[in-house]
Amino acid sequence: MPLPSATNAPWLVGVVSRPEAVADFALTPAPSRVIDLLELRVDLFAEPTLGACAEAAARVEASGTPVLVTIRLAAEGGRWTRPDALRVDLYREALAFASWIDVEAASPIARDVTALARARGATSIVSHHDFARTPPLAELERLIEACGAAGADVPKLATKVSTEEDRDALLTLATAHAGRACVIGMATSDSELRVLLPARGSRLAYGYLDAPTAPGQLAATDMDARLRAASPAYAAGRAARARA
Repeated sequence: MPLPSATNAPWLVGVVSRPEAVADFALTPAPSRVIDLLELRVDLFAEPTLGACAEAAARVEASGTPVLVTIRLAAEGGRWTRPDALRVDLYREALAFASWIDVEAASPIARDVTALARARGATSIVSHHDFARTPPLAELERLIEACGAAGADVPKLATKVSTEEDRDALLTLATAHAGRACVIGMATSDSELRVLLPARGSRLAYGYLDAPTAPGQLAATDMDARLRAASPAYAAGRAARARA
């Protein structure tokens, strides 16, 4: 699935943390879906394998909703603690049906995974998560560059927001990289920022389909409604995709 151009509206990513939720989503008719991209958080599955959901995920991809596979390291907020060699094998397996993957910039396997994705014509998100703080803007820019150096089609930064300065830094970053990077502010008391960042230019916005997977994450249906109100480009994009 090619990366949407920078002039397109942000995409809403629906996150699932159970393989059963993939099968449930596959039953939803494509015109009724409120998301643009389905993320499988494989590291959160009771057993981090793809066998229980691969067939349903392939049907979702074939029906026009791209599938994103994420196997997040425990060090960056996930639950994967097994050897990285097994994670590479899972990404390789996932790329048989999924057109997007997400791997951490700091991971030793990042370039291997993005190379696999490139060979399959898939889109790579290369991400950085900081659950302690939002670094200064100059450091955020360096992190964007590091994601790109690891092979990112979409660099993704998610940081903890504690102050107005943190908020302003992320908004400035999203505006500077509008349509090209995903910028997320994690704050349980500031759900507005989850909407404002994609309205300002963040390439992706995330909402959960079965259970929250990050601080302050909203339900996908809530995110869709809020984005329609906050972003004319998103509302127009959703309308255009519904007509397609």
